[in-house]
This record gives sequence, structure tokens and C-alpha cells, in this order.
Amino acid sequence: MRIDYLHDHPLLVCELARLHFAQWGHLRPDESIEDRTQRLEASCGRGGVPTVVVALEDGAILGSAMLVAQDMDTRPDLTPWLAGVYVVDGKRRSGVGSALVRRIEAEAAALGVERLYLWTPDMMPFYAQLGWTLDETCAYLGMEVAIMSRRLGSENVGA
Repeated sequence: MRIDYLHDHPLLVCELARLHFAQWGHLRPDESIEDRTQRLEASCGRGGVPTVVVALEDGAILGSAMLVAQDMDTRPDLTPWLAGVYVVDGKRRSGVGSALVRRIEAEAAALGVERLYLWTPDMMPFYAQLGWTLDETCAYLGMEVAIMSRRLGSENVGA
């Protein structure tokens, strides 16, 4: 497995948009797969905000993660965010997700980010195991979610 910028694999954008749409399309019922593809294309930075990375094996997508300025429109005071952490069925619980999170943490740290945020309805134990802490819980998109953060720096990233 290798983790690379989606920017360097433009032919995979549509496939990743389909995977994301299948996983999270219900959260934005007004959004089409074409809308999601355009949003993903707009996020395909490289070494900045936004950035999308993909885990690949033999050219196939195993998963993705994003570094974005905003991921929760009700909390514009928090930035930047880890978002779009996704692992394909059959590769979950194999270290792919952890590697993707660590890569985004490293990308953010390299940019001088001191604290990174995420929100999740159901993956708190996964992120806590990676050193993320619970900041608050709140209602968002019709569900109860946890807002978590991780302090970055050479002593924390990859630990």
C-alpha cells in the first residue's frame, strides 16, 4: 500500500466521488454525485489546504482522507479539519485508516497547523486510539456527533 495525493491520480476522482457518495450521500440529500465529484476535484490540492490523499494498492483505491479548511458549517471558528476518512469494505481494520489519518496529520503539521479537528457520529474509539480527544458533542445534520481534535507538532504526529 502507498499513500499518494489524489491530485496525481485525476482518473480516480470520479471513482472516489462514487465511493464517498455511497458512504455519505445521505448526509447531503440535495447533492448529486456530480456535485460531489466537483467538490472533490476542487479539494485536490497538494501539500496545502485543501488536500486529498488516497491509499492505493495495485492502482486500486483502498481509502482516502482529506485536509480541508471547513467541514462543519456550524463551527466556522474551528479550522482546519481532517475529513473524508474512508476505507473500502474488506480493508477496514487493516491499518489503512490509521495510515491515512497519520498522513493528514503530517501534512497539517508540515503547514504549521497546531490543532486539527474532525467530527464523527460513530468512530470516537478509533480516533481516540490515535490520540484524538473529545472536545464536545452536538447535533449536526440530524444526528449526535463528536467534535474531536488533536494537537500537532513533532512530538505528537505519528505517535
